[in-house]
Amino acid sequence: MRVVISMLTVAFGVGCGSDDPNSPSTDAPPGTTDSPTTPITTDTEDTDADTNVGAIVELIDGPIVLNSHGRALFGSVLLSDDTLFTTYQISTSKDVGPTSITGGKNLYFRTFDRNLQETQGEELAIDVMSTSPMNWDGDLGDQKLVLISDSIYMVALIKGHDAPGFFEFDHNFNIVNGPAYIGMDDINLEKPLDMGFGHDGFSLFAQFFYQNGSDNPKDWGASVYQISLELEELNSNVVYPEEGRFVTGTSIVFVQAGDMGFASDGLQSFSTNLDYGNPKRVSIHTFRLDPGLNLIPGTTQDVVSRELDTYFPVGTSYNSKHQLWIVAYTMENFEGEHGFKGATELGPSFFEVMDADFNSLATVAVNGGEPAFRVMTATIDDDLYVVYDEMDKDAYVEVSEAKLERYRLTAP
Repeated sequence: MRVVISMLTVAFGVGCGSDDPNSPSTDAPPGTTDSPTTPITTDTEDTDADTNVGAIVELIDGPIVLNSHGRALFGSVLLSDDTLFTTYQISTSKDVGPTSITGGKNLYFRTFDRNLQETQGEELAIDVMSTSPMNWDGDLGDQKLVLISDSIYMVALIKGHDAPGFFEFDHNFNIVNGPAYIGMDDINLEKPLDMGFGHDGFSLFAQFFYQNGSDNPKDWGASVYQISLELEELNSNVVYPEEGRFVTGTSIVFVQAGDMGFASDGLQSFSTNLDYGNPKRVSIHTFRLDPGLNLIPGTTQDVVSRELDTYFPVGTSYNSKHQLWIVAYTMENFEGEHGFKGATELGPSFFEVMDADFNSLATVAVNGGEPAFRVMTATIDDDLYVVYDEMDKDAYVEVSEAKLERYRLTAP
């Protein structure tokens, strides 16, 4: 059963089946709202009349606009006990186009409680014009953040460096440690843009796009790094999926033993399964890594395949209480757009609710079905939080808002 919805309450059961700061990037592939009780749009195919309802996904709040000014991009959502951190960059350039996002993109943050009552208004987290204690040289590139106890960790593209920088901040974004530059330091071999970033509470895991200096997608893989909380490299490996390709715009998620069918601790990697512009249908796939960062044979599989190409699963998470995967992605606007030289990458965006075996239970359109990009998720207990922006690849949109939505996952 597939249920495609925008702003709704819906029951679901077991299914029947960048921005480079050094130059304009050409490497990346071409309030509160009441929830209605019925879907605005649905596309349902149910071949099992006896399907057992397993849970309900319900839009509780949002979309809430996060940025107070400018055009937002690279949003994120982090959870700490009862506090929700949202971050986003803002471009204040009065121009549009690729050069309008290659400088001056400060990072901001706001905090909320679990009910989305604001506890901290918009604050400047990183002033890219500052030179002390870190000289940001006027910009901050692609970045991902994770939250561990009293620390926020960030991996980011830093102007003047090929290898990405790793930082530790306190909750007010004062630098505690870093930058530590970890990676191959050669963008012909390894491109860190649109990276994956996760943690197990004791280590950080970063995932970059390994191209090996080749234009042949068969040579592409995932560069995966394990990094200590003191920002020292502990382990690394280049991993290749058993089928399909590994392409930039990814997630890497730590899963503890006993969750999601994992017999032991491990990592789940998500990426687009084919190179951009491939004539075959481009989908989202996944594969699993053991604690030594080695591929576990037999774990590569497609998990999202739609009527059009899908891409950028950058914000995957899982819900331990309900044992559900939340896989977010964007879909092309029309057949053949994805990978087309003029493609905007901005399009209808969704999160997929899946069981531990990646059976699709529900497909939810974010932003009321309007175009969005870079969908990030975080989930705990019965709550699911989603953040996204509306910036296109080459920054031609005149309005881009970072937005926050809250959903509830409950048993019937």
